[in-house]
Amino acid sequence: MPSGATFCPGCGIRLDDPESLPLHVVDRTTKLFNERFIRPILEDELARGNRYNRWLGVLLVELRTQSDYGSGNSDGLKAMAAALIGALRDVDTPGLLKRMPAQFVVILPEADMSATAHTANRLLAIVSEALRPVDLKVSIGLCCVNPAKRFRAGGVIEAAARSLRTGRPEVMGR
Repeated sequence: MPSGATFCPGCGIRLDDPESLPLHVVDRTTKLFNERFIRPILEDELARGNRYNRWLGVLLVELRTQSDYGSGNSDGLKAMAAALIGALRDVDTPGLLKRMPAQFVVILPEADMSATAHTANRLLAIVSEALRPVDLKVSIGLCCVNPAKRFRAGGVIEAAARSLRTGRPEVMGR
């Protein structure tokens, strides 16, 4: 950004306007979608699953230090993002939900409970191995959404968070 600039040269938004929001959709550290962009993607996938009668799996992956405190260090975030990208299908969408504690969300289109659980187990093994050098551990909560009912992204993320806390998978819309 040029010093003394009033408007952004890339988008033309006034820099001192409190109503203007950054246009970034990718987290700079992890190179994954950020929360502002991943929630609308989840809303779209929920609508698509409902429209075409297909299940949707959602994983909430939390990164922690060995002493169970949240971790926001950049090495752990980068290692986690690289492991996530390498372990998922092309149609799956990972994103960074928040940094403290570091939580990632993974959207798995057309994945029923068995496919979501299989992906969670595979992801847990790959990510745990990738995070071993940086002394971090990972826990995963999983949620499957029945296509017969319509749900919002916030409710699905909350169900995945409940699964993360309790250790039991959640099925929404039985």
